[in-house]
Amino acid sequence: MGSHYNRVPMTKDKVLDAATPAQTVIVQAGESLQDAIDSITDATSEKTYLVLVYPGVSRSYTPKDNVNVVFLEDMGGGGGGGTPDDGSVTAAKLDDALAAILPESVTFSISPMSPGAYQCDVSIQLKDAKGNNIAATTEVRLWLSDTPGGTVASILPNNAEVVTAGVQLYTYVSYGHWAWLSNESGVIAFTLINTAFPRTYYINVSINGRVYTSPTAVRFQEPDPIEP
Repeated sequence: MGSHYNRVPMTKDKVLDAATPAQTVIVQAGESLQDAIDSITDATSEKTYLVLVYPGVSRSYTPKDNVNVVFLEDMGGGGGGGTPDDGSVTAAKLDDALAAILPESVTFSISPMSPGAYQCDVSIQLKDAKGNNIAATTEVRLWLSDTPGGTVASILPNNAEVVTAGVQLYTYVSYGHWAWLSNESGVIAFTLINTAFPRTYYINVSINGRVYTSPTAVRFQEPDPIEP
């Protein structure tokens, strides 16, 4: 196995290539952290910006709600790349910084549906860039669709969902499109209720502009016919 100490130091271009350009700002020595934060004027609710700060930049700044600031020199120690105070910025440190801030994947748990079942339990676990469960409240957008990754479903459930984990911050379309805040374990859970058959829904979660879709659909099926 190779050592983190042998990694080639990251450059500004490499950092930008590894991150999401529209949502990541790099601040290097000699540049102003506050100016970088002030340059971010997009306050779209579902978008969060990441500011990666190289060593040698003043730590004095005024926070902004949709901006997360990470000082790369703090990512030494347990995470890799150089020594904690040598000022180096390595791929390992960048990985640690991104993993600490940016959700990277989602796992879905959907209860099996038998014919005639009108409730479906859904649980969503948000994960970081290293595949670990996120241990923090996280805002996402969530909606039901007719096709994987599609727009909001044309016909939605005929009953309101029941929230079991997390908080619905805002409803864009009743019974089908919401802004959610996960609980402190990065979990969103709810029960879909529908008594009109048949109905099929995919569950979509958008985090930082990236959309994740449930690998299986929620299928509300016609009840089996009653034997005469």
